[in-house]
Amino acid sequence: MTLIITFIIGTAVLALVFAALELLVRRGGISSEVTRRAAHVVAALFAILVHMVFDGWLFVMIAVIFALLMVLSRRIHLLTSIHNTRRASLREVYLPLGAAIAAMIASDDDRIFVASMLVLGLADVAAGIVGDVLRSPHKTWWGSLACAVVSGLVLIACGVSWPVALVSSVIVAATERLSHRGIDNLTIPAVAALMLMLLQP
Repeated sequence: MTLIITFIIGTAVLALVFAALELLVRRGGISSEVTRRAAHVVAALFAILVHMVFDGWLFVMIAVIFALLMVLSRRIHLLTSIHNTRRASLREVYLPLGAAIAAMIASDDDRIFVASMLVLGLADVAAGIVGDVLRSPHKTWWGSLACAVVSGLVLIACGVSWPVALVSSVIVAATERLSHRGIDNLTIPAVAALMLMLLQP
């Protein structure tokens, strides 16, 4: 029961954060690129919380429901702070689906799932921020480097050995570089989880 209450509270907090970000965009004049990155981190953390409460196929079902809610939100223009981006994509739809795939790959290993979602939440955003600083409409090598460095640091902080973290972070960065139209929100957690499953002793 305590975990269910945690899920309810977490969902309420997520809704409040999204509402606050929407208000900042519509009334505060803040760029949706900024709020989208904040929402990206919060959504990854929320996925970790949900995974603590519901595991297995129940988590996958919840992730799919959230993806469908994002599709609905796009259609009715509910969350412009998330949907309006420089490059047209379905990244907010791909994120919960990426979490679902990572959960299926990680199976019963919660550490792999958490590490994969933290890589998505932090490393992917780091690459995007570098691109914003450079004012590049396309992905940059500097962004890929930032993605690799942050991925490695996240994995090491999660207890992954440095050789595995090094190899995994390079492959994650390459995945981010080659994934376009926001599909990196799906491919990054999947690839991170797969690498950890294959390489961790």
